Amino acid sequence: MTISIKIPAGRSAFYQLLAAALILVMNSASSKLEAPRSKFGDAESASIVLTNTVGLTWTFPRVKHGWALGKLSLHGKPVETPVLTGILMLRNKNTGEERWMLASRAKPVDERAAQFSGKGQVDGVSFSFEIDIALEKDLAAAQIRPRWSVDKNLDGWDVCLTFQDVSKHDLRCTLYPFAGNSTAVDRERLTYVGVPAALLFREDLSLVALFGMDPASDYLNPTTWTGATGFHFKDRAVAPQYRVGDGKFSVGVDYNFPLQLFLSDAGNSVNAITALVHSWIRVNNYRVQPLFVRTPNEALAVYLEGRRRTSMWNPGMGYQIQDMWKAIYIPEQPVSAWFDYLVYEHTGDKFWRERAFQQMDFVLKAQHVDPTDLHVGVIETNYELDNKVFNSKDHSENFGYRVDMNAYAARYMLKLWERVKEKEGLDRKDWYQAAVRIADWVTRQQNPDGGLPQVVNYKTGTKTVSVVSGRALVAMPEIYRITGGEKSARLSEGMERFLRKNVEGRYWFTGAHPDLWATDFEADSVWCAVEYWLNKYGRTNDRECLARAEADALFGFLMFCPKQLSWVRNPTQTCHAEQEHYLQYSNYCYNNRKIECLYRLGELTGQSLFTQLSERIMQSGFWAQETHGPYAGAQYERMSDPWKGVSNDFDSKGTLYMTELSLDSNLQLLEMEKAKPRK
Repeated sequence: MTISIKIPAGRSAFYQLLAAALILVMNSASSKLEAPRSKFGDAESASIVLTNTVGLTWTFPRVKHGWALGKLSLHGKPVETPVLTGILMLRNKNTGEERWMLASRAKPVDERAAQFSGKGQVDGVSFSFEIDIALEKDLAAAQIRPRWSVDKNLDGWDVCLTFQDVSKHDLRCTLYPFAGNSTAVDRERLTYVGVPAALLFREDLSLVALFGMDPASDYLNPTTWTGATGFHFKDRAVAPQYRVGDGKFSVGVDYNFPLQLFLSDAGNSVNAITALVHSWIRVNNYRVQPLFVRTPNEALAVYLEGRRRTSMWNPGMGYQIQDMWKAIYIPEQPVSAWFDYLVYEHTGDKFWRERAFQQMDFVLKAQHVDPTDLHVGVIETNYELDNKVFNSKDHSENFGYRVDMNAYAARYMLKLWERVKEKEGLDRKDWYQAAVRIADWVTRQQNPDGGLPQVVNYKTGTKTVSVVSGRALVAMPEIYRITGGEKSARLSEGMERFLRKNVEGRYWFTGAHPDLWATDFEADSVWCAVEYWLNKYGRTNDRECLARAEADALFGFLMFCPKQLSWVRNPTQTCHAEQEHYLQYSNYCYNNRKIECLYRLGELTGQSLFTQLSERIMQSGFWAQETHGPYAGAQYERMSDPWKGVSNDFDSKGTLYMTELSLDSNLQLLEMEKAKPRK
């Protein structure tokens, strides 16, 4: 706009000069006010604002010396504390000094994307960087793609990448398997992850974020990656951040570290995790990679032939658990007996019935039956074949009676008692009574929070904190159905409350491995929770149960390796890190019904993802099956060792299990009618 002033005729030259000056000033001011701006902001604007169709907004401010990350908002509410000090940060590994880098140039690409770049001096080295940030069109998600280089070698500094400043809310982090419901994470080198991302959530669940690496990159490849990657966070003190480089950047290398951010303000754990994982799957175009090894009938035939001939069978007692540990694992005897009896039903071969009965009778010898015993009803978990003794050491220092394993035994003792009575008219009251004694002991161990401890001290009866106790979670409704015991029903109600609040509400599943400490975060108990909700949905037709089953399964999905790792020959997709203390990639079902649960979810929800995952995990079990030699039919404990965590070979497979891993998977084939024994 141009401003003009008309001077009346006859006025003096002074007024004409004054008017001219006034016009210049006003036109100059008007020019600044009316300067043309791009629709999305530009380098002369005070800020660049990106927005998408689902209410996600990212505002990048121009501060005194450049551009900063600024503020993310979802549905008009700030995601967390804005970053006003720079775009990315360098951190000295020795001193902890932090140097934020502001971008000197900013370029809006469109309404959802912008590019930033800059350069700075660090210890006499020129550090140059670019970062592209783009919002997904119709998801609460963003892609963050930083690149950087140096003109001389730079030692002692890491590049730190985040999306927020230190939180003003109580923030928790889950990073499988190293941190669950944690107020702090200090992981210098990331190794085992499934979906390579940290789950961050406010304690009140008003916001949940999934912040991770783009899985399309060759993340964490120990054979090629020129740096190292860590993740660090401390509630109200250190913003969640990836630290990259391990203190060494070399000239001539173009570094990049693409990140992804997914957000949910659903306000509860179930809807949040469901939205986040579905968004991750969609953005990354995730597909289950086909794998075919053999048919279920062929796999079951291999297992049964190996099981029939194995030297790990001990007459009158049961199966040795694995090749390296000379022990019969007592709480798994009833499920093993259940399997053998089902095979007998299919084949009519009394060989399998005899083995089933021998295993069940041996379990009775492991039970405490003295009514004056503090632990009357409990069964010991191990029978050491060399020493010929029962104990509950579980080859660990976590001494005590295993509550969850006892519930597992009671469930299958009662199932087999019921089956034999129905099919043969034979009432093995000693099996029934032993199972009831176990169930009574288990119910006496309930903690005030409604959950069960993992371990109970031999002498004092002191209990650990409550854990998921997934075997008991699934067992108690079935024990109640068979026995009518009201104590089992009340325990089941308390365990469900604990599951909702302290497990699902904290994204913290613990307790499946009886030889680990109660607070150890692990994947296997997730699938017991899925089974619990699916079973309850079958009884009640309550849609919330199905929603919770799906949410837990999707949380379990985050623990799966999402692709074939480039440096490993063995299959890796759908593998998971078994535990923090024995880092390997496994794909087994450990005392849970993962294959069946995923298949049922696919049927009930109509989502092919679950059906495909079920098929893939089933075939992975076949891949890990030994087909020849003295251990034919047994299953290897791992699929691979990608970072050589427990061996010297990326492709090692570890020890062989004749029961447990192989039993768990083959029982599901039989009960799902995916395979039938040959007569």
